[in-house]
Amino acid sequence: MNGAAGSNVRDPTAADDDHEPGRYADLHALVLDASTTLISANPDELDTKLRWTLGSVARGLGADYAAVYGDVRGGDGAAGADTSETTETTETTETTETTESAERTDSARLTDPVAVDYELVNAWSRDDEAAEAAEASGVAVESGVDGLIARVRDEGTVRMAASREGTAAPQHRCGALDGSDIESVLAVPVVRDWELWGVLAFAGREGRDRWTDHEVVLVRSLADMIANSLARVERERRLAAQNERLEEFASVVTHDLRNPLNVAQGSIELAEETGDADHFERARRAAERMEGIIDNVLGLARAGKDIGETAPVELDRVALEAWDAVDTAGAEVTVADPGRYDGDESRLFDALSNLFRNAIEHGGDDVRVTVAERDAGDGFYVADDGAGLPADPAGLFDRGRSWGGGTGIGLTIVRQVLEAHGWTVEAGESVDGGARFDVVVEG
Repeated sequence: MNGAAGSNVRDPTAADDDHEPGRYADLHALVLDASTTLISANPDELDTKLRWTLGSVARGLGADYAAVYGDVRGGDGAAGADTSETTETTETTETTETTESAERTDSARLTDPVAVDYELVNAWSRDDEAAEAAEASGVAVESGVDGLIARVRDEGTVRMAASREGTAAPQHRCGALDGSDIESVLAVPVVRDWELWGVLAFAGREGRDRWTDHEVVLVRSLADMIANSLARVERERRLAAQNERLEEFASVVTHDLRNPLNVAQGSIELAEETGDADHFERARRAAERMEGIIDNVLGLARAGKDIGETAPVELDRVALEAWDAVDTAGAEVTVADPGRYDGDESRLFDALSNLFRNAIEHGGDDVRVTVAERDAGDGFYVADDGAGLPADPAGLFDRGRSWGGGTGIGLTIVRQVLEAHGWTVEAGESVDGGARFDVVVEG
C-alpha cells in the first residue's frame, strides 16, 4: 500500500471494548466506497472526489472537520519519523498540579512549528460543504496544525479526545487545540515512498471517550489510498505534460518545416527546367532554414526537461562560445563581464544561442549585441540595436509567437531554460532602441 505504515496496527477483527459491529460495518463500507471513488478519479476530478471522501468518512466518524495536509516540497521531510507504530498520550483531566503541568508541557510541545512547509491539500467542514469548505476546515484546526503534524511525525497515529460531561476521564487529552472549538482529533500519517508526506486529520466539536482501534485501522487505510491517488494523479499529469511536448514536436515539424521544404522543392524543379543555378541558391537557403528549425525543435525538447547538474559558470566564456555557434554574418557582439553563476552550462548555452539568433533574425546581419551584468548586480542582460520588440509584446515567450519571420519557439526555449534554473527573464527596450532581455538570477 504505497509503502504506508499501518500494517502493525491491530487487526480490525480484534476485540475492542467500544466495538459496535453494525457501526463498524457501516464505516468499513464508507471507507471501501471512498477508496473506490479515489481509484477511479482522473486528475481533474480528484480534488472534488477527495473532498467528498473526506466528508463521507467524517460524517461516519461523527467528526465535524476533515483535512489532508501535505509536504509541498514533495514528501522529503520525514527523515527519522517512525510511522510504523501507533502510540498515544494518556493524560487525564484530573485537576492535580501534576496533570495540569503535563497538559501545559504537552500543549507547548504540540504547538511548536515543524521545519517542513506543509500546506492544506484538501478539506471538508460540516459547517460548509460548499466551495469554501477547505478554507473553513483549515481555519478550524489552524491553531494547532503545526504541532499536530509534529506529533504525527514523532508518534505515528495521534488520538486525542475530551470526555463528554458525566463520563469517565478521557483516554486522551485534546490539549493541542486549546482555544478552538475542537474537542477531539484523530490524525494519521499519509506516507509516500516509505516517508511521511503529510497528515490526514479528523476533528470534532463534540466530546467523546475514545477513538477506537477499528476507526484507526480504517482511517489509516484511507490515508494509504489518498497517498496512492495523489501519487497516481501526479504521474498522470507528468505524462500529460510529456504528451503535450510530443504534440508540440508534431506541430513544429508539420507547420514550420512545410514552407522551406516547399521552397526547396520548387527551386530544384525550376533549376532542372531552366538550368539557372540561382535556383539552387534558394534551395540551399531553404535547407539551412530547415536545419535551424530542427535545431530549435531539439532545443525546445531539452528545455522542457529539468536542468542537469549545476556548477559555477563563467557567463562571458559561454556567451562567446554560443556566439561562435550561431550564423552571425556581419553582426558584432560585446561581452562585458556579465558575471559568474551556478547553472547548467549546456542549457545556458542553448538560451544564449537563441537570444543571439533572435537578435540577428530581427535586427539584421549587421546588428550589434551586448551581454553584460545588470546594474543591480542580480543577473545579466542581452541587448541589441535592432528593430526592437513588437508593438504588442504580450505573450512574447509563448510558443508560436513570432514577428519578423522567426520560428516562434526560440524565446520559448530561453524562458523554459531560465525558469528551470529558478531565474526570471523580462523583455524591454534597449538604450539603442532595440530589444533587451534582462535575466534576474535568484539566489
